[in-house]
Amino acid sequence: MSRSWTGETRRLFVACELPPEVGLVVDRWQEAELAPHEELRLASSVHLTLCFLGDVAVERIPEIEEALAAVRFAPLDVDVAGVLFLPPRGPKRVVALELDDHGGALAALQAEVSAALAARRLYRPEKRPFLAHVTVARYRCPGPPFSLQNVNVPRFCLRRMVLYSSVLERAGAVHTPLAVFTAS
Repeated sequence: MSRSWTGETRRLFVACELPPEVGLVVDRWQEAELAPHEELRLASSVHLTLCFLGDVAVERIPEIEEALAAVRFAPLDVDVAGVLFLPPRGPKRVVALELDDHGGALAALQAEVSAALAARRLYRPEKRPFLAHVTVARYRCPGPPFSLQNVNVPRFCLRRMVLYSSVLERAGAVHTPLAVFTAS
């Protein structure tokens, strides 16, 4: 049976959801350290992106969910390693919190998710190496890095992987969970 493509798409990505208590700590730090910088737009939703799929036909969402459901992962202990300004060279566009990838577990999960989606031609893996980070702000116009106080986030555990739909709004992206996959 062939499927007809309606042309309707969703902008999708796969991410690990931060625990709510960690989100609150990050929110407080954003308000104290980043909000005073008018050149920044704070991220309203913080998460660890594993794969950004871009615009995907709505009909393919069940295939994505099936591929992600097949990925098994254990809960992952994570520490915040520090603040990053990205990209590494040139004017900065993003302020992020780098995550300490203990033993490569986050990179392994990202590689497994990437491979599962790529095998179904739902995702084209990126050429650059995976960098475990959480975006906390974006520059309105590319600019220089600046001094920040360290963020003190206690070690936390990632237990959920989420397929999100993302709608770009004037104030920033609005992310809606479509499916949740829990660590086993």
